Amino acid sequence: MSYHALQKLTVRLLYDPGFVEMLYSDPDSVLSNSDLTAEEKTELLAIDKRVWRHDPLRRRRTLRTLCEEFKASSTIALAETRSLAALEAFFSSDRFHSSIEQRGSMALAFADFLSDLFTRGDVKAEQFTDVLRLEQTMAKCRRHRPVKHLPLPSKIQDSLTLQLAPGTDVGRFQANVIATIQIVEKYLFEVGLMPAVALCEDAPRLEGLPPVEKKNIYLLFRPGTNGITLVNIDKYDYLLLYEARKSLTVRDLLRRVVQAGLTLRHAEKLLIEALEEGTLLLSPFIYERSH
Repeated sequence: MSYHALQKLTVRLLYDPGFVEMLYSDPDSVLSNSDLTAEEKTELLAIDKRVWRHDPLRRRRTLRTLCEEFKASSTIALAETRSLAALEAFFSSDRFHSSIEQRGSMALAFADFLSDLFTRGDVKAEQFTDVLRLEQTMAKCRRHRPVKHLPLPSKIQDSLTLQLAPGTDVGRFQANVIATIQIVEKYLFEVGLMPAVALCEDAPRLEGLPPVEKKNIYLLFRPGTNGITLVNIDKYDYLLLYEARKSLTVRDLLRRVVQAGLTLRHAEKLLIEALEEGTLLLSPFIYERSH
């Protein structure tokens, strides 16, 4: 039995009524590239298609969970489009179907879907892209399992490979991105006190987002006791950790950061601090051989 193929197809049918109609109107086309056997296809098509609609709130419940993770960006999108259907369309999108077929993260696919709204011009707020990118980075970090922080070897050789610790990342954002998120959270708190207020003409509206600044801030994302913690860092810490995303040797990483304007001594100091804090790790396999 093609269990995984049938499981993925079932999820897609449960979430997308349009896909259900396509399946029952043109099964040969929809199932042409599936791994289902002829018997499984027959059994699938024998199901009354009304079965797939037995839970009309499934999409809304899942959308609520997705919007909780991308709280600020989804709120800005809803404030601009004034349409719940604009976000619910995710479950009929290629982003959704691909995430199920490839067994990827539905949440990260939703982030890509939100980005598509901006690309198409459905959302125009200048603040949106950095807010989404910040929430997307946090979502990616949450999906990494932290590793044990091992003591450093007595000597760090230039040929050893470095990497960012799992669940750790860095980002450069416009300076008002945190202030924007705080205003969105304040708005959500106000309407959350009495959800029915949304029916009122004088209900609170999401207004007064701070302007996009030309000045940048640099943020470190790392696992904390209550999720992902954000830490303000300076430009050179950012450059060091950003380059370490590429899994470079100590020698190459120092060379790149020095080319960016640091002295070698300053770069070595930042490197040691990042290793001691567990933000940077030596490659596990090389690390084990060095002991």
